[in-house]
Amino acid sequence: MANPMPFAPGAIRKFLIDDPQITSLVPAENITTRDLPEVIAGPFITLRAPGNVGVDPMLRRPMVQVDVWCPKIEILGGTTDPEERAWDIAALAGELLGRARMQQFRNATWKAQWTDGPITFVDVKRGPDFPLYRATVRVELKMTVR
Repeated sequence: MANPMPFAPGAIRKFLIDDPQITSLVPAENITTRDLPEVIAGPFITLRAPGNVGVDPMLRRPMVQVDVWCPKIEILGGTTDPEERAWDIAALAGELLGRARMQQFRNATWKAQWTDGPITFVDVKRGPDFPLYRATVRVELKMTVR
């Protein structure tokens, strides 16, 4: 049986939690491939794989979406608008990923290319008194499975 392609959002998570520039802004425990927690008291990053393209079974191009979430300024603190803070973190993540050299993750190597973003949204699903400011960056990985 051939080696399966490893979980691309996990590869990006490992890269981000290993980068001190990112973890100085977002604690490693706030970078996840899961859903948002009920309580968000600071910047949070979720990672998803919205698609994968490739004709060669050993060379794949998964896309990973990096969503940065910040609560309202009364919870976030500081003087930077939470929408701008989410933008800054997403842009930094996109830049770091896009400039990174070839990375190793499990049975594969990958290199990322910044596809688009930051794209901003305001999520009010938790009610108008608890908005979450979101900035999204997407990167396409060139992943070679060994």
